[in-house]
Amino acid sequence: MVEQPDAPVDPELDAASTDLEIPLAIVVARIIIVSGIGISAALAIFFVIGAIWLPGLVAAAVTVVFLFLMFAIERFVG
Repeated sequence: MVEQPDAPVDPELDAASTDLEIPLAIVVARIIIVSGIGISAALAIFFVIGAIWLPGLVAAAVTVVFLFLMFAIERFVG
């Protein structure tokens, strides 16, 4: 069996990966926002296919609100 030499480690990359810690609140907010986008988009599609227009439009608007929240969190906090 031939042993492979260890790959050289770049100290800058190694330090950058260990220093980056995302706060728990941001992680929870991302999970809630992604879940909200998925649920509201699914409801919007469900209502629009069923020709129930007003709840479909409301669900689509909520999807857009969650999408803007995700952009806001990524831009201003993360």
